Amino acid sequence: MDVSKGAPSSTRNMRREEFLAFPEGPPDYEFEQGEAIRVVKPHSRHQKMLMRLSAILDQYVSDQNLGAVWIQIDVFLGEDRIYAPDIVYLAREHADRHDEETGKIHGAPDLVVEVISPHTVARDRVTKFRAYLAAGVPFYWLADPNALTLEEFVAQPDGYLCTTSAAAGETFRPTCFPGLEIDLQKLLS
Repeated sequence: MDVSKGAPSSTRNMRREEFLAFPEGPPDYEFEQGEAIRVVKPHSRHQKMLMRLSAILDQYVSDQNLGAVWIQIDVFLGEDRIYAPDIVYLAREHADRHDEETGKIHGAPDLVVEVISPHTVARDRVTKFRAYLAAGVPFYWLADPNALTLEEFVAQPDGYLCTTSAAAGETFRPTCFPGLEIDLQKLLS
């Protein structure tokens, strides 16, 4: 495999070790069942929603001394998946899943937030949805800057259940953070 120019010549049927040998991006990749998947730079609406939502979560988590929030940190979910979710929350009691030396998370975060883009909607709503559930991620949020919606899915024995959702002009009140209220209109204004 040739990674001399930063992009592999083949991204299918690779081993995890081959993926980990990639140079740091750009371009950036995620690893999914033997395939390196290139991550496309997000639109400005996506970035704005990501920044504002992560700031709100970071402030809440910090004020409540609940744990830590990261953006686009590598998350290792078993041997066959390495994702860099838009936002990750790790509860204080699971701090050992964060490797201070490498800056990576090994195991399921307590919350994963993916900000949907037109080119990622299928992966975020289907592929990653299933992968996060299988890995034991208890809370999964999908934020859509184009539709201005935010949905919370909570892991149940038979799959994720949408417990909370909000659209433009509404307030999002997630079950995973009691007392937190997010005005969706302010995420993009």
